[in-house]
Amino acid sequence: MVRDLAERGVLSGDRGAYTRRAEIGDVAVPATLQATIAARIDRLDPDAKRALCGAAVIGSRFGADLLALLGVDAVPRDLVEAELIDHVTFGSREEYAFHHPLIRTVAYESQLKSDRAGLHRRLAAAVEREPGSIDENAALIAEHLQAAGDLREA
Repeated sequence: MVRDLAERGVLSGDRGAYTRRAEIGDVAVPATLQATIAARIDRLDPDAKRALCGAAVIGSRFGADLLALLGVDAVPRDLVEAELIDHVTFGSREEYAFHHPLIRTVAYESQLKSDRAGLHRRLAAAVEREPGSIDENAALIAEHLQAAGDLREA
């Protein structure tokens, strides 16, 4: 909630030392936490929003390699700075996790069902194409095919 108010310019300052910049009566507060998160996601630039939505389809923890399979070239730094996701692994394989499960849920559910299904389908197909991946990732492939509505293929 505080991040939302700071992003909208209602609060200024640093974490733990914010000051109010607007009159209390002029401040609109979303009715639910989900609405607050959705508003934060809506304010992202298109590339960051696409990356966040793609990550939501992948799962609560994801790598830049899987995002690349969905056509996302890089994880926007904005997502880490906004504390929507956390950089959890440093090294040869970039790993990220959603800062809170509710952020992933809102990002996932904010997508059209057809768009989500398409991303699940693309992800399953991309994982299948990886050499030696079918046996190793059979459960992951089936999970994404099922989420895409391709029950026969799953």
